Amino acid sequence: MIEKSVPAPPATRELRGLALFRDHGAEIIHEGHGVYAVPGCSGGSYTVDLAVFGGEESCSCPDHARHPKYSCKHLIAATISRAKSRAKARREQRKRTASRAARGNVASLTVGA
Repeated sequence: MIEKSVPAPPATRELRGLALFRDHGAEIIHEGHGVYAVPGCSGGSYTVDLAVFGGEESCSCPDHARHPKYSCKHLIAATISRAKSRAKARREQRKRTASRAARGNVASLTVGA
């Protein structure tokens, strides 16, 4: 019997993407403009383009090449990495803004004294 290549259900792909990020998130490299190098299971890495400027998301892995309308685990892991990086940047920005505001409030109190 000949087996057809059937894509994994989305829930399975999402869980595999979460596991990939959990185990190798620190190895995901942001190369700029929504492009990431994401480690593969068999060594090496795949290039993921999150299409931040429009177009279609893509990954250089064989799974995405066979089933381009489904997100592969590398796309999911890169998306998580991007979201976490952006959240961290927002937290840091809020800290800087709060710190500047606090310094400004202290300065205004000492000027009026």
